[in-house]
Amino acid sequence: MSEQLKISFNKLTGDYTIDHDGFRWVSDGRLPYVIIRKKIGKKYRTTYRTLQSATKKTVKQDGKSVTCRYEKFVAFGKVLDFALVTNAHIENGNSVVFSIKAENETGYDIRAVYFPAPFNSKKKGKVSYHVDAMRQGFMLPDGYKENFASTFAYTKYLRKINTGDCYMPVWGRVCDDRMFSAIVETPYDACIFSSFGHHGAFLSSVHWASSLGKLSYERRIRFVFHHGGDYNTVAKDYRKYLSDRGELKTLREKIDENKNIENLIGCPVLHHKIYSNIQPKSQFYDKDGQNSALYASFYKRAEQMRALKAAGLKKLYIHTDGWGEHGYDNDHPYILPPCPEAGGWEGMKELADTCRELGYIFALHDQYRDFYYSSKFFDMEKAVTDINGGHPYCSIWDGGEHSFLCASQAPDFVKKTYTELEEHGIDVQGAYLDVFSIMWGDECFHPHHKITREQSIKYRAECFDYLNKKGLIMSSEEPGAQLINSICLVHHGPHALRPQVNGQAVGIPIPLLSLVYHDCLVIPWDWWNNWGIPKGESGELYCAMHAGMPYIHCYGEKDFKVGNDARSADVDLIEDGALKKEIERVERLCALQTKLCDKEMVRHEFVDGSRVQRTYYSDGTAVTADFGANTWKEETNVK
Repeated sequence: MSEQLKISFNKLTGDYTIDHDGFRWVSDGRLPYVIIRKKIGKKYRTTYRTLQSATKKTVKQDGKSVTCRYEKFVAFGKVLDFALVTNAHIENGNSVVFSIKAENETGYDIRAVYFPAPFNSKKKGKVSYHVDAMRQGFMLPDGYKENFASTFAYTKYLRKINTGDCYMPVWGRVCDDRMFSAIVETPYDACIFSSFGHHGAFLSSVHWASSLGKLSYERRIRFVFHHGGDYNTVAKDYRKYLSDRGELKTLREKIDENKNIENLIGCPVLHHKIYSNIQPKSQFYDKDGQNSALYASFYKRAEQMRALKAAGLKKLYIHTDGWGEHGYDNDHPYILPPCPEAGGWEGMKELADTCRELGYIFALHDQYRDFYYSSKFFDMEKAVTDINGGHPYCSIWDGGEHSFLCASQAPDFVKKTYTELEEHGIDVQGAYLDVFSIMWGDECFHPHHKITREQSIKYRAECFDYLNKKGLIMSSEEPGAQLINSICLVHHGPHALRPQVNGQAVGIPIPLLSLVYHDCLVIPWDWWNNWGIPKGESGELYCAMHAGMPYIHCYGEKDFKVGNDARSADVDLIEDGALKKEIERVERLCALQTKLCDKEMVRHEFVDGSRVQRTYYSDGTAVTADFGANTWKEETNVK
């Protein structure tokens, strides 16, 4: 009942108080602010102001809602025209919705706003912690000291929603038997910005970035309060939010639209490369080292696939890197013809046809965001244009210098590539469009293709949906929530570590994402070098606990350097005895994934500290992972 909730606002300090069923939540941590900008010369300069610094403020409140109007901010020597209007009101008995909008925006004055301030419990709890959606998810108890340098760093930069810094627009706070979930309802231009508060608490709220230079639209965040609950509740609040709005799309619903996705169920995934070729302007280039490598021709890969089948591997999804003309991460967004050193069109057709004959899924690693200067179709007029009229620049990856392609241009390049592959008889069954699912939308100010970040995400979805309708199995890098409905597979959905390869966990890892999306998306586990798996722990156990798709490790060579970058070798298969053991290992995991891929993960628990963990599924199955003994087991009909 709404009587359980009451909101009040302190006009002097700008702090909110929320009373829920006798428990008090209060504003804490970083103060709300506005970032104001002005064009000086050819570029925009910025300055910060707290909301309370407005020289005119109006407040209306009645215990159920609070509306504030902030006007006449002074910056750059003048009083500005715009006003900021905030509102907080009770909805559905247990929720408070906060919003902020701008009025009278006459120019590009507002770069961003931060509102509301984070919320913390008034009293110090015995068991209090923050719930975070960074990568798969973690919880951070108040005063937690492990890997503190990482959590401290998170208070110093903006974590963009829909990136590895924040897969989902949700977080939570638990204090003993009280808690809330915070759901960002307008996430496309939003970042999580964290701070420390009282009781050693790690707190979060939202930095709302301008959209094409203006705040433009009302920004909203919903707080859902509970008497009783934990991190599982945070996940289930967000899942219910999506379901209530018709925005939760299950794997079964995706299969109804594209029956070929059914072939993915029960497959392990093989990640292999064809050709790498590092350009001199790349940060990976080594002037004294080897900068190119032909891992295997298309013909050799076809022979290896036959060997895997002969060894007893029934199903397989094959993620193929470096198949383009000049190898991995070169020339995008158009990389045809296929690598001539590996066999060109004929060799690629041989590999694709062999995979189809064996019942294996042949999929391509592809890219339509990085816009390489070396591309046959490079044109800076098609690149992302920023507010100052400039363009992004990067030279990290193998192909060297590049900008970013405006997402409005991407669908045409996707259609061109896959039409030509089809015309040459290349039987592509799946496509991985790199980074699309895990990068913030790219707003573009170019007058001929001006788009918002939200429109950018929708253009990316158009690329996935075009190929999905052609029957291809669609995947991308990591499970950013904004595009999960357009894909059925990601490369990985790991935990947050520092460093990300073989590093220490940030906070206490929890399967927050899987608790929301397990039955909507296939997530592989146990990739190269234990990437995303906390140091000293087994990727296989995480795969089992999540009923995920296992990576098969069937190549025998250790890592070697290409340029100055250590990479997996992926050249020759391991010997027959070891290969059969590896197939036995992944088939046990594949059987579990087949059984549970379309079942909701309903709960996770720590059975014995962090060393024994258990996940529960909607069909009554429980999977227990014992990280001390390095074993896992499946149980059925568990209540």
